Amino acid sequence: MCRWMLWVMLVMSSVLARPVQGQERSESETARAISFDLESDFLVVVDGQAGSLRGLKFILDTGATRSVIDRRVAARLQLKRHAGRIVNFDRYIPIEWAEVPELRMGPLRAQDLRVMVVDLPQYSEIAKGADGIIGLDLLSRSDKFTIDFGKKRLYFELPANGRARQVPGCFVVPTVVQGLVIRLAVDTGVSGIVLYGDRLEKRLVKMRIEGEQEAVTMGRIAGTKVTLPGVQLAGPEQAIRVMLINGPAERIVPGLDGYLGVAALHANRIEFDFANMALRWQ
Repeated sequence: MCRWMLWVMLVMSSVLARPVQGQERSESETARAISFDLESDFLVVVDGQAGSLRGLKFILDTGATRSVIDRRVAARLQLKRHAGRIVNFDRYIPIEWAEVPELRMGPLRAQDLRVMVVDLPQYSEIAKGADGIIGLDLLSRSDKFTIDFGKKRLYFELPANGRARQVPGCFVVPTVVQGLVIRLAVDTGVSGIVLYGDRLEKRLVKMRIEGEQEAVTMGRIAGTKVTLPGVQLAGPEQAIRVMLINGPAERIVPGLDGYLGVAALHANRIEFDFANMALRWQ
């Protein structure tokens, strides 16, 4: 069971609309590769830098709109912070905001980036050894990046010249469940599939479940593990084990029915194309 629960964070549209500036690169610099460690068979962990602090460990999370640093890192950098809150799966949680003078991961770099500050171990056992989270605000400074699980390498294609890009909310994959088309956010921060069960029950005439149901938790989130037949995800229908939770109000997270962990794709390579907002895997 996945215990990594915090970082599917969809911030409201006023935050999503903040532009990300492209970086000027020569042609020889437009493609870069770095190594990563794979933890718990799904979690991508990379080396990074925050301010003057080098050799930090960051979790790469496509389900996080904004990057995150741990409170101890913020304290070492003596960052000024102010209170805020974000949506975490099914509820609001308190966080702090701060500006990092520089955040770097591989060829990606941002200056004076507004990030979230939290006590990472408080929210997840898996995050105990991490110094922060790399979210879409930094990742989208590439035109595209690819996760190669076989080689444990990340490949980045950078813009050839500077340009502005809005921070995307998430990559969404249409999925069919028992004839109903639903929308799932692709998230490298979870291991399986998490669905808003209450939304499915409203839209399906009768949701079919096979086998036994199991009460489970992900950090502070309680849900039920079930087997759903009739799930079609880039292939024939199959029965898939998923976690059902109660979602927030539709007005808070509209048009989204759950989260798809990349491990559920059983892919060797996954490409996130920000230039075209397309997802490809093989």
